[in-house]
Amino acid sequence: MSKKKLDGIGIGNLLDNIPIPAFIINTQHVITHWNVSLEIASGLSSRDVVGTQDQWRPFYKNKRPTMADLIVAGVNIPELDQFYAAKYHPSDVLPGAFMAEDFFPDIGIGGEWLSFTASPIKDENSEIIGAIETLVVISDRKKAEFELTEREQRYRELSQVDDLTQLYNARHFYNELEHELERSRRYKQPLTLCMLDLDFFKDVNDRFGHPFGDQVLRKLGFLIKSHLRCVDSAYRYGGEEFVIIMPQVEINDAFTAVERLRLELSEVDFRTGSGQVINVSLSAGLVQAQASDNKESLVARADKALYRAKGGGRNRTCY
Repeated sequence: MSKKKLDGIGIGNLLDNIPIPAFIINTQHVITHWNVSLEIASGLSSRDVVGTQDQWRPFYKNKRPTMADLIVAGVNIPELDQFYAAKYHPSDVLPGAFMAEDFFPDIGIGGEWLSFTASPIKDENSEIIGAIETLVVISDRKKAEFELTEREQRYRELSQVDDLTQLYNARHFYNELEHELERSRRYKQPLTLCMLDLDFFKDVNDRFGHPFGDQVLRKLGFLIKSHLRCVDSAYRYGGEEFVIIMPQVEINDAFTAVERLRLELSEVDFRTGSGQVINVSLSAGLVQAQASDNKESLVARADKALYRAKGGGRNRTCY
């Protein structure tokens, strides 16, 4: 489609009078408009790019489709996923338009974050005759978001409770373990430590995505809490690793309790985003505190027991 026809729908002069960088391509992926704001932002004159297929040049080292190119080619979700991964979403306002945010390392000094929207341009018969893409620099906003995320992360690390599973976190675990070891010695009562880990959890995340993985972690946190006695305490120790402090219980009785938890988890049907139902399992290691144990040695022994469970085929409890 020619520049003349695109001009005929009244967007040519308008584009050069808006303060937002923008360009238009036709259905042959040829640039028909490159506005003044984009000239300033990209350093490329419209005289140099109009009539070419160089819309990628300000943004990428190597030639590849822009969002506008994907729009005029007909929206293809696998292609959007290929080039923009989880960074894009359909516009809530413009039918057929897509929005995305991404970091462009080759823009300016040190790169820039851009928010960009590509929308189809249609003629009076609703046929696509081109696409317009607008761009906004959002680096300051992203910097503020990153700083807020870092502050929230520091706060969570100082907090005692893991947001996802609603169990105590690892920081609180070590304080409580030391306290329970002292209590066990003082009153000469047994103390058992359980360390458990979801089997093949990385594969679950890779295959079905982190939101599904979070669903599994939340459910396991709920099940662990439902199996605790009033004197027990449970902690999210790492990504998919958990620990349970079990005071006043011998290891044989603790084994029975942990086995009930393991079997109940294995019977839960988890539904993926595509509707597939899968089951997950856990491995667990148990140790009972000895007079010579400190918190580090007790954790190390529990970790070895967990390692035996995994080495023995997973989906089992060892002590």
